[in-house]
Amino acid sequence: MKIFVSFLIVIFSFTSTFSDPITATVVFENFTQKTSISGVFYISETNQNLQINSLDQFTIILPKKGKYQFRFYSEDVNAITSYPVRITEHKNTVIIKLEDKTTASEVVTIPNRYSIKDISGFSVEQIEEGLINGTINFIAHGLVPVDPDAATVFKTNYGVGFINENCVIDPILFKIAINTNKKIELYLISKFGKDWKNQLPATPFGL
Repeated sequence: MKIFVSFLIVIFSFTSTFSDPITATVVFENFTQKTSISGVFYISETNQNLQINSLDQFTIILPKKGKYQFRFYSEDVNAITSYPVRITEHKNTVIIKLEDKTTASEVVTIPNRYSIKDISGFSVEQIEEGLINGTINFIAHGLVPVDPDAATVFKTNYGVGFINENCVIDPILFKIAINTNKKIELYLISKFGKDWKNQLPATPFGL
């Protein structure tokens, strides 16, 4: 019986490791007067940056079903991204809500207790979910050396890792990095104060 159970575990692990790719659909909800868009769609887990130049829906191929983090940044509009906690065959739609730059939902406020609002479609709930799953990362670039051992210690203590990108040239990607890092910074401040900054293995853009 034990041999049979062990066999099933091996089969399940093999199947999970080599699971089929899954397709997700990205849809724009345009609440602006704009008829075209230019921006970057970012997938954290696969480290992909997709240049988008149309409001038409598009599809993306992901390695397997599971939890992912998606962001969209445009200089023209505010973008609020929503998607299922887990991407599956039946829950695979990413919605990007576009609003004018003057919309208040993108404003970050830091009152005395460091409460924070959603920014760039990156909600507090998504950050907390990502901390549990180990998928929340500061974005660092080629000019910012990151000690892997120190990064591991920091992630153990605070749940936030580091993604190393190439040197920033595209201003849109630069702003994505800053927006992401600032959102994580505000969250960590709300939970731990500011002492954690002294333990950063490197200083991410925007901090």
